[in-house]
Amino acid sequence: MNQDPEAVVSTMPPKQPQLGSLAIQAPSLTPKTVHVSASTCQNLSLFKDLLKEYRKLDDSINMRLNRTTAQFRDRDRSGLSGKGDVEDQACTYIWRELAANWKRRTEIIDYCVGVVDQSMEEKRGSLDAVQLEPSARRSLEGSLYADEVKACNLHLLSVAEFLSSSPSATKSTMN
Repeated sequence: MNQDPEAVVSTMPPKQPQLGSLAIQAPSLTPKTVHVSASTCQNLSLFKDLLKEYRKLDDSINMRLNRTTAQFRDRDRSGLSGKGDVEDQACTYIWRELAANWKRRTEIIDYCVGVVDQSMEEKRGSLDAVQLEPSARRSLEGSLYADEVKACNLHLLSVAEFLSSSPSATKSTMN
């Protein structure tokens, strides 16, 4: 039976996050949605490129804050302003965007950590349960080692993501 392993629901973590126009904040007339799958998680270069796209919002904070403040000033002049100071409204809007973006990045990292951890567990189970030819055993052990390296990288990215997006972590590093 030639079945795609990504199509088997029981071997996948339950929730696949999506990236889309909210993730990539560059102006685009054709927003692109990228479906994060197990193969995305297994390809560390692709995964890192995906996170770079998410970080673009963080990297362009000054430009986005200026643009948002201008939009809220225009609303204020048109009489469509909400409650409070224009700058406060713009700041609150940007903060919500940043927090939502950090949440999506964390969900993707957590999903990929789960995918790689599950792959390692399956390979460990195969090593323990089946008597393998020496060459097949070495191949499976090599694949397990590659997954362990990916898992280590993903866990480090998870810690780095927490430190870069956590207001309390930022505050403690500034003091």
